[in-house]
Amino acid sequence: MIIDHDLHIHTNLSSCSNDPDAIPSKIIKKARKNGLKTIGFCDHFWDETVPGASGWYKGQDFTHVSLIRNQIPRDKEGIDVLIGCETEYCGGGKIGISKARVEEFDYVLVPISHFHMKGFVVPDTNLSFEDMANLLVERFIEVLQLDIATAIPHPFYPVGYTQYVDEILSYVEDNAFYDCFNMAADKKVGIEVSNVMFPGSRGKKYDGFHDETFLRILSIARECGCMFYFGSDAHELDSIGLVKNLGPYAQRIGIAEKQLMLNIL
Repeated sequence: MIIDHDLHIHTNLSSCSNDPDAIPSKIIKKARKNGLKTIGFCDHFWDETVPGASGWYKGQDFTHVSLIRNQIPRDKEGIDVLIGCETEYCGGGKIGISKARVEEFDYVLVPISHFHMKGFVVPDTNLSFEDMANLLVERFIEVLQLDIATAIPHPFYPVGYTQYVDEILSYVEDNAFYDCFNMAADKKVGIEVSNVMFPGSRGKKYDGFHDETFLRILSIARECGCMFYFGSDAHELDSIGLVKNLGPYAQRIGIAEKQLMLNIL
């Protein structure tokens, strides 16, 4: 499969981007040079009408993320540009976007696994790896039940625990993955194939995290009939185009063109 879209790109409107060059005009130019036809900006967002934002999320409200609309150049160099957002799910039904605000975006990404946000997304305690695994499954199902997410970015990737991904996910039985992905397929919620899920696509090697882990998991998602999209989760200009490295992984998973989320956006 030739990868020609990236629907998970952050600009420097996201507080986790420290790259002054991560602006729409430069991202669009680099996307064109790398053969991308569609890109989606997904800056971090917490709806100011929803109480409970963390200190980090405060300020990343609708007024702030909407600044991107005036930053996108008139000449998009033939690139289709979508404006999404990446909000947050904190468990117990607490999500950083109202249903009314969903309509303001082309699509909404809702992660389940920002485990580095202790005291906000996860309890400020030392969870065991088995507890983390159970929480990933629980959060996946809870997000789907809210009927808000267009897609789930880097599903089951426990952010902040890269060296332990293989061990954490070894506690998730295949039947739990089937339950999760069957539900996602039924609700037509997209599943991200992300560079962060495949160390090899980024030229990285870890003792406790191998490409085979998510090849197996996403093959289950494909078997369940899920829709997919590709995302670099880029936070800097240099990462634009990295998504094309996911082509061989998509082929091994067996993703078909008809299973791409772009078909329904």
